[in-house]
Amino acid sequence: MIVRVVTPVTRLVLDILGYYKFHSFQLNPMGMVRIRHFEFLCRSMHIDPTVNRFRVFYQLHCSQGFYSFIQRPSDKKIKLSPLKSFHEWKPKFFYIKAEVIPMKMTF
Repeated sequence: MIVRVVTPVTRLVLDILGYYKFHSFQLNPMGMVRIRHFEFLCRSMHIDPTVNRFRVFYQLHCSQGFYSFIQRPSDKKIKLSPLKSFHEWKPKFFYIKAEVIPMKMTF
């Protein structure tokens, strides 16, 4: 019996693996999370996620034979960890009138 393992990947994941020339089984799970997080952010802002755009924020990192991506030292644009507290929260938030949202949102 032959068992075939297939992982769900998107075009961006395939493009990144092809660019760096390694297989998905060599990718650390957090590396995949960073790719998909980047893709989610791009798609939520109606921006086409590409390898070149991904490389603006991340660089390849290899540890113990597995590949991952780390944030470029000069760029702190993508928040990777949740906030631990909300000290001085007022300048960080803003309100949106319900009339400008084109759909009914339920919570």
